[in-house]
Amino acid sequence: MTRLRMFSIRLAATLAALGLVFTALRFLWYPGAYFALAGVARFVWILAGVTFVLGPCLTALVYRRGKPGLKFDLAMLALVEAAAVVSATFVLYDRRPFYAVFAVDRFEVIARGEIDAAMLTREEFNTRPGHAPRLVYAALPDDVDKRNALIDDVVFGGGADIDRRPEYWHTYATGTAMIRSRARPLGVLLDGDEPRARRIRSWLGSQPGQASEYAYLPIRGRVADATMIVHADVGYPVDILTVDPW
Repeated sequence: MTRLRMFSIRLAATLAALGLVFTALRFLWYPGAYFALAGVARFVWILAGVTFVLGPCLTALVYRRGKPGLKFDLAMLALVEAAAVVSATFVLYDRRPFYAVFAVDRFEVIARGEIDAAMLTREEFNTRPGHAPRLVYAALPDDVDKRNALIDDVVFGGGADIDRRPEYWHTYATGTAMIRSRARPLGVLLDGDEPRARRIRSWLGSQPGQASEYAYLPIRGRVADATMIVHADVGYPVDILTVDPW
């Protein structure tokens, strides 16, 4: 077998592995706009570069027909490459968006590892429905003393805000009235910034309703913000557009 042939085989195996990982990332763990909100593309490029060097490039470098210990060298390179792919995949899986939490006036994208799992008293909050994050409504406590204590803890004590404290979480349906009251008419985004307005008009062209039937709220991810579009009447999300919501 020639060096070029070995390089081609290892390249095909590397591309197949990366293809499987990317498919899981793009369509199962970080669907739609969540891919951009989490900044996953950078990690994908890093992973692709590392595996390309560890796999095809080093294989072509060490390969020489009849070389003593060649099988061991190739096996070790394949093992190291596989370990890199598996490790990166587990990290990306652990950081996948698990919750989309509405708190005060916006949505926050939260990974499972960002919260104290011991505080998850509701069984439904332990699952991620389908391939999208679970919708959650976070509310300040009604008791004034508890509310003030919470604010002091967040502002002065550096504690987590309600979007990352499951003890203040409720089912999304219980908060739709508040969510509707905080959402702004989608028509607001049609004024001002022209590139953003074009994106909104393009989206509206693919929808059955008019702009007046939709509202929007900011949604904040790990590295970027986007626009969460909700039904103006019911408060449930319709879509996420990667345009500036501010």
